[in-house]
Amino acid sequence: MRSISALSRRGFLTGVAALGATATLASCGYREDSESQGTGGGQAGGTWQYTDSRGRVLDGPRPERIVAQVAAAAALWEFGLRPVGIFGPSRLPDGSPDPEVGAVDLDTVTSLGNVWGEFNYDAYIGLRPDLLVSIMYTEDSLWYVPEEQADQIEKAAPTVGVDVGFVSMLDGIAKFRELAKALGADVDAEPVRAARSGFEEIDARFEEAVGALGDKRVLLVSATQDNFYVGKAAGFPSAKHFTERGMTIVEPEQTTDGAYWEALSWENAGKYEADVILYDSRAENLQGEELAGFPTWNQLPAVQAGRTIGWNPAIPFSYHSFGSQLSSITKALTQLT
Repeated sequence: MRSISALSRRGFLTGVAALGATATLASCGYREDSESQGTGGGQAGGTWQYTDSRGRVLDGPRPERIVAQVAAAAALWEFGLRPVGIFGPSRLPDGSPDPEVGAVDLDTVTSLGNVWGEFNYDAYIGLRPDLLVSIMYTEDSLWYVPEEQADQIEKAAPTVGVDVGFVSMLDGIAKFRELAKALGADVDAEPVRAARSGFEEIDARFEEAVGALGDKRVLLVSATQDNFYVGKAAGFPSAKHFTERGMTIVEPEQTTDGAYWEALSWENAGKYEADVILYDSRAENLQGEELAGFPTWNQLPAVQAGRTIGWNPAIPFSYHSFGSQLSSITKALTQLT
């Protein structure tokens, strides 16, 4: 199992690790934001300057040995950067790659931990990191950095946090494009242009499929043995993109689990009316026959009409990965209309 907590089961929740105190920053090569002259690019082996989402300014020799949370690693990988280490969910229980790693070649990187709360600090030091990169869903909290190790990790090498909470998928990709450029990547290289062009073609087809849905209402769902969760579209980069393309997503009245989900008992699974259900397809959530074992699931109109589609809320910020998801959802939507 990837996770033992509600936090990592659904991925976008509160309680993530806090970073070290400001007093630590001077020893890690940071400068105060007021000293910043902006971000910059350059060639590999040169210098860099970058201001992360926390307002921390990093400059000096450009980092070469990067360790990244898997979602960040996947995003940077598409722009040609190759982290030496990763942490966070990278392999499924059967050993196959987790969708969250995108195109990262798992045979060429060192995994420091595959589940929530797992970070091999000794292995991290052994990688001689110049920089750690992670996404953030809450202010000043690096995703999958264990709270009890945060100070240690912060002192070992500078860290960059990229805030992706409540941003659309394309805005998230743009943030990683900026970081990759600062790290010396050629963000307009032919493979990047090809990935973007392919995504744009898929996105256009997706928008057409959404248009054909008309006024049909879509519900975002994540299911466990204990609860039936209804998602808030704005909290998920992919779902926010869906709404930007015209999809009507039912909004929960309140979010009881962080700012992302309303937790309902299975008895109340029918609280919201919907014509289509996008259900959380990550391995730790209920799927297929498991869902069919709940009578209230079978009673939902969308389920009875066969209008359920798998959706991974944690798809990485990558044209290729998100395009693949959009292509799958587009095919399913087309079959519904």
